[in-house]
Amino acid sequence: MSTLPKERHNDKGNNLRWQLAEREIEEARRWLAQAVERILGPEASFAERERVLMLASNEACRRNLAQELQSLAQKFDTPYLRVDGRLYQRHQPGAAYYHSLCGSMHVERATYRAVGDRNGRTVVPLELGAGLIAKATPALAYRVALGDAQCPGRQWEQQMIASLRAPPSRSTLERMAKRIGTAAKVAMPLIEPLVRRLETLSPQAHAVALGLDRTTVPMEEPRLGCPDPLRKRRKKPYIRKKPSAIEVNYRMAYVGTVTVSDAHGTALATFRYSASADEGPNRVVDSMMADLEHAQCARRQQRRPALEVGVVQDAAPELWTLLETALRRLGITNWQRVIDRFHLTERLAQSLQLLPLQRVERERRLAAWRVELERDDAAIDRIERYLARQIRDYPGACTRAHRPPVFADQRVLQDNLGYIHNHKSRMRYASIRARGLPTGSGTTEGACKSLVMIRAKRCGQRWHPRGINSVLTLRAYYMSERLPAFWSIFAARNSIALKAA
Repeated sequence: MSTLPKERHNDKGNNLRWQLAEREIEEARRWLAQAVERILGPEASFAERERVLMLASNEACRRNLAQELQSLAQKFDTPYLRVDGRLYQRHQPGAAYYHSLCGSMHVERATYRAVGDRNGRTVVPLELGAGLIAKATPALAYRVALGDAQCPGRQWEQQMIASLRAPPSRSTLERMAKRIGTAAKVAMPLIEPLVRRLETLSPQAHAVALGLDRTTVPMEEPRLGCPDPLRKRRKKPYIRKKPSAIEVNYRMAYVGTVTVSDAHGTALATFRYSASADEGPNRVVDSMMADLEHAQCARRQQRRPALEVGVVQDAAPELWTLLETALRRLGITNWQRVIDRFHLTERLAQSLQLLPLQRVERERRLAAWRVELERDDAAIDRIERYLARQIRDYPGACTRAHRPPVFADQRVLQDNLGYIHNHKSRMRYASIRARGLPTGSGTTEGACKSLVMIRAKRCGQRWHPRGINSVLTLRAYYMSERLPAFWSIFAARNSIALKAA
């Protein structure tokens, strides 16, 4: 059975070209087999042959790629060159190492500078013409972006080595990842709308639920009164010395989710966003509003009623202000406000725990409240009245139960009662269910864990703003299943038309 790429079967032109190349492929196979035979001899095991065959094919591909890059460099080596319509002149010759999945390549190429731009930024036509990103070939660059979105550099480097690839050192890979993530973040405002255009709205879509939350990220910062080594530019030769004192502070990262669900509340698609404390929440909120607007436009094109809109999150007032202001700015006036049921249930369980009740009575009442909240909008009013009576009678109930009243517990009960009184209009869960909206912010809470905590809060990790912003950008696309579409546009932007002038 053939294991050639899927494109061979999906495109008639590619299929014909693959058929014409079968003879050359078979000849290359025989040459590789002969090379492996010379290296290992006839007594080698199958496992040894597989490993050496992969290494030999890597080396053959590396030499081929190096030759192609050198040919491109010679093609673009002219006194004057037009890059995206602008005239550039040769600045000076040079050489650099470029990296691929099959190994590193040393290529001689020239740099160019815009005509009339004294001491301006230089460009490398080879990198622009070949679509190289951070000195990596397109295939390696995508693997680096995917790996950095999934796990720390040590792990995805080991994955590539286990796949018998020949990546550069881990420090080089991590520098690539940071440059790629930073470039992706800069390009995001231009690419994100194009990615949305490629997405279609399911005919079963009924509602859109928004959620905004925060979680902490360990940030490495200079200790108060010490210089920041990252911001200080070296002007003298490097002299080894004790590094400046630093401290690790936990800063808030923002997480936002947009979930499209059907009439039964089943999620059809979820888009996740995150931003560090250094960036702030505005970019996350803007992306969420763009997703909502795109979904409503798609709904109008289907000639169907507008999607139900709900905001489901905890009771943090600043987060509600951010989303409600953005919704009004978008022109949406009718949306459902929902306080996460899990947070409410936590407070109800805590209140029952502090009241002088038997364990069986506490468990029975909490289970009954859960059922009532699902079925009746007035259930929250009855719960409020019950807690108010219990708080008024708290000293007497404690005396009857032969336990001393604890005034700290009474303050907690008052706080929980105030929480319900202030937000009970957002706790009509029966009506919320009837509108096809979720009653819990599990998607947003889960995104705090899957998007930020699992990737950025591992043992011993600490971050600088550039690094965390890069990682969160790539991981948000990966967790939203948008990375392939984003990358196809991003990679195309890094390949620029060049013309000799």
